Amino acid sequence: MRFFLFIPIQRIKSALLLLTAATLINGCDSFGPDAIRGTHPLYNDAIVGSMNEQFIQNIVRLHYRDPIFFLDIASVTASLKLEVNGGLDQSLVGVGPNDPTNLIQYSLGAGYTTSPTISYAPLQGEAFVKSILNPIPLEDLFSFTDSGWSVRRVFGLCVERINGIENAATASGPMPKFAPNQSDKFTRLLQLFEEVNRGQLIAPSINAKTKEKQLQIKSSPEFSNQVREIKDLLGLDQNIEMYHINTDFSSVGSDTISIRSRSLTSIFFYLSHNVDSPATHKAANLVTITKNKNGSEFDWSTTPAGQLFHIHQSEEQPNDAFIMLPYREHWFYVADNDLESKSTFMLLMQLFRLQAGSAKKSEGPTLTLPVR
Repeated sequence: MRFFLFIPIQRIKSALLLLTAATLINGCDSFGPDAIRGTHPLYNDAIVGSMNEQFIQNIVRLHYRDPIFFLDIASVTASLKLEVNGGLDQSLVGVGPNDPTNLIQYSLGAGYTTSPTISYAPLQGEAFVKSILNPIPLEDLFSFTDSGWSVRRVFGLCVERINGIENAATASGPMPKFAPNQSDKFTRLLQLFEEVNRGQLIAPSINAKTKEKQLQIKSSPEFSNQVREIKDLLGLDQNIEMYHINTDFSSVGSDTISIRSRSLTSIFFYLSHNVDSPATHKAANLVTITKNKNGSEFDWSTTPAGQLFHIHQSEEQPNDAFIMLPYREHWFYVADNDLESKSTFMLLMQLFRLQAGSAKKSEGPTLTLPVR
């Protein structure tokens, strides 16, 4: 004997609807957090990658004397769309010839899609142009060295000269035709600063009364030879520790350190000179070839900045690149194992944010692009 339980169709439908709602509620409980957990790193990687490529592209552009342009990310938005579908199919089946029974088929599906949108704002206008043309303040340079950046990297990149000792002064603009004055003194000075800095013997300060910038070069038995050589190179009085510091080269003396720093634009130009050029581009006069006095090609990798940053070129897409971009039918890239260049690139990014980040963005229309 067989027994059948007959439930009214409306009750079955109501129960299934409740089951559907409960399923969706449980699914939505993890929908938001899971979406953020999965997409946030991807957006972060995409934004960092695009900004890195923009900096490398502008450095390569300067190498070819092409105009440069900067875009900043104004906003990143993403809309999440939940799509749900469900259905109830009713059919009649018979237990016997005269005994029809309702059969309910239940189906449920759900999914979500994300639609990210990135808005770019051009960096331009008077405030931005001034920010990248003005020399980097000396207090900012010392802030970097105090925060852990090496003196060799900060000064080798950002300082044009100290007390008349030049750091490739003509490299602060488009690539020159003739080699800059190579000063072994400046390279030696950076080495000495690096050694002395381990003993924390160089300390900038502000005179409490006159509000004047000062630089203290302390004495130490361990680094006495290095301190003596630093003062000798800079023409400083060996018998004092506290020196005036300024950017005015008309005000010099044995108690004064005059430092001329570069602007952001000058730093970009300086770095652009150590970009490898394809032989065909040199033959076509697409780039300037800097010459030594004897007519040979000058090697920019011998300069303080050239020792810290290098962009390679290749006809084929490189496999070992940290950053790469196609330009003028060639690939330009920073090698992934070139830690010196990667560190200098990080410093350049921080300098840019510090110097140009406060400049007001263009009030013109922004470029908004959907990301697929």
